[in-house]
Amino acid sequence: MLTHEFKELVEVKTAKGDGYIWYMMDYGPQSDTIYTVIMKETGECWQMCHKDFRVKQNTTMGICGKYGAVNGHPVNGAKNGFGPEKPVTSFSGQ
Repeated sequence: MLTHEFKELVEVKTAKGDGYIWYMMDYGPQSDTIYTVIMKETGECWQMCHKDFRVKQNTTMGICGKYGAVNGHPVNGAKNGFGPEKPVTSFSGQ
């Protein structure tokens, strides 16, 4: 088992609201990694696996995307899945 307490809290969006990852527990390859998330608004602590949250935008760390839903709940106003809110288009120079 591996545990890690984050010295620099990671800001995340969850279906329960915004929060910070405070602690991580990895029980090995046969189970999901569990993260303890402290909710900003209520101070509640919830344990979640990686699919239950999305890291919030952090330009300094190069995380600039807008994400879709977490377990069926919209995040950042997206209406469909985990993809970007708007379709990504490439610039062809035309």
